[in-house]
Amino acid sequence: MMHKLRTRQVEGSADIRAFFDRLAATYREAHGRADRLLAYRLSIIRPLLGKRRGTLLEIGCGTGMHLFELAGLYEQAIGTDLSPNMISEADRLREKHANRETIRFAVDPAEQLSTIESGQIDTVLCIGAFEHMPDKPRVLRQIARVLKPGGEFICLTPNGAYCWYTAIARGFRWDTQHLSSDRFMTRQELCGLLNDAGLVPETIDYWTFIPKGDMPSPIYWLLSGLNIIGKRLKIPALRGGIYLKAVFKEGQSKDAYKAE
Repeated sequence: MMHKLRTRQVEGSADIRAFFDRLAATYREAHGRADRLLAYRLSIIRPLLGKRRGTLLEIGCGTGMHLFELAGLYEQAIGTDLSPNMISEADRLREKHANRETIRFAVDPAEQLSTIESGQIDTVLCIGAFEHMPDKPRVLRQIARVLKPGGEFICLTPNGAYCWYTAIARGFRWDTQHLSSDRFMTRQELCGLLNDAGLVPETIDYWTFIPKGDMPSPIYWLLSGLNIIGKRLKIPALRGGIYLKAVFKEGQSKDAYKAE
């Protein structure tokens, strides 16, 4: 039984950028049918969106697949990524989009967001990218900076307490990181980081994420069964993903709430 994933060692942001630059031209969904998984993620995101639909910012946007689907709900949609090649591909796709006049992309790492002015964003979106961002506290501080008071941060990311990461893969000594800098966060860790950045979580829950492309097929089917049990019995260790919505409240005390 062959394990599929081998972690690539990286030394810093230049190596991370190069990794995603290489993926850009042939980027595809690695964990199942792309159309079904995109529709599923959007079914989680849409109910979380607030009523204010001025400007949407997606950080770590890649080729813009989520941004393109949501752009019509906002007056303006902005996508940023550290990879120039990902942004070039997103810009190429933008030219064919019905809302191309209200969409723009920029090469801008999430730790910097130097192209975004403070207090200008209604919604910040981060889908399947937060785990790849090495300086997560700095990312969240930048998110808080660019959000308007009452603005929202919506994130879908792997669950660091998932049994695949903590037990199964570890027991077989299989790699689970695409990059050596990747880090999967638990619910408690995410709450702590959000708190430090002044972002107040309104919703934190689990979603079905099984990294099919990273594991042998029998393990995928085992985890699919465990996911059904985890969903029904509300067992976080059997759920592969965490989704959250947090709100920026200007002047929010870091001690206003505690991680669960």
